[in-house]
Amino acid sequence: MSKIIFWIVIAFVVLFALRMVNVAKSRARRAKDSAKPKAVESMVQCRGCGVFLPRPDAMPAEGGYRCTDPRCMSRNGKV
Repeated sequence: MSKIIFWIVIAFVVLFALRMVNVAKSRARRAKDSAKPKAVESMVQCRGCGVFLPRPDAMPAEGGYRCTDPRCMSRNGKV
């Protein structure tokens, strides 16, 4: 009976050690990612519905930018 308890304790110790290693790796990864400067995209406002969206996602339109929402596109530019 004592052998079974011994192996169960060993298994829990190994699992706990693996968990600690995994936590340390994730913290290091998070610290590394937060150190990188984030790319800032300029935001533009949709002329039709007023939603702000990143410039690469917006479609140039007469007098500003438009979003790609079909309901917004069907308004024909009327606000």
